[in-house]
Amino acid sequence: MTSRHKKILLIVFLIMDIPLTIFILFVINGTLLADNEKPVVVRTGHPASVRQSESKTVELKVMSYNIAKLFVHEGGLSFKSPENVRARLKRMADLMNAENPDIVFLCEAVRECTPSPVNQIEELAKATGMFVSVFGENYNFGLPFYRIVGGNAILSKYPIEPVANLSLVGRQPFYVTKNNRRALWCELNIGKQKVLLASLHNDSYSRKNNLVQAQQLLDYMGNREVIWAGDFNAAPGEPPIELIRKSKKFTGVFDGPFTFPSDKPREVIDLILAPPSWQIISHKVIQSDASDHLPVMTVFQVPVL
Repeated sequence: MTSRHKKILLIVFLIMDIPLTIFILFVINGTLLADNEKPVVVRTGHPASVRQSESKTVELKVMSYNIAKLFVHEGGLSFKSPENVRARLKRMADLMNAENPDIVFLCEAVRECTPSPVNQIEELAKATGMFVSVFGENYNFGLPFYRIVGGNAILSKYPIEPVANLSLVGRQPFYVTKNNRRALWCELNIGKQKVLLASLHNDSYSRKNNLVQAQQLLDYMGNREVIWAGDFNAAPGEPPIELIRKSKKFTGVFDGPFTFPSDKPREVIDLILAPPSWQIISHKVIQSDASDHLPVMTVFQVPVL
């Protein structure tokens, strides 16, 4: 066999191995390189809010917002430009700055997107004066050098600590992105209280599994005080919400204004729930077409002594 023939055979061999190489890299990215149940913490450089020590109560402004990935994915291999994504991000940041929340719970947020490289969580946190952001991965799909990573996040002006990124019942293997859910848990010290925070995006396809997830989350929190916020994908009167309501572990506006879809709202599926000892000062749904969900804002009076 001549040297030329050997080179041709080597080229053919390498070409035939390309699909295998891509497959191996895909598996490595989805397993070894994924954050999975490990929250990712990033501090912005903005100073943390500090509560006045002599105050017996504190007013806490909490927002929940499903940001719909800023519509970055147009389908297939088509993605919005970074300029388009940042323009929509600015609209959301302006909205948040006008409301001045202390804590923002995000779902459908993208941390990494190679074709449109905008870290939606970190850029929103910096643009809104937050002290810290914590991200909980729901999916990591693609190759190490070309992928999209998304999930839930919590932005806070107060210091918070990551606790867990809990896989919810019904979770599929890493290569299935549709409806794969985790719940991001953090902890906030407010006065003498330790309060758990959970950013949620529950099952949107099976109400039966959504109910199982609600019970799983109740079991996980136990008797601890918790703020739950996010897209519950269940409406008042449906079994998952009734289970949560009847647990008597929360105060919140269960029957507030419609939150979805943003153009013609007809469902209440985005909720903010807090410990039952907290008093609701105000609650509202903010009109905006920056996402397909409307942001929700609740202001609480929190006993801290």
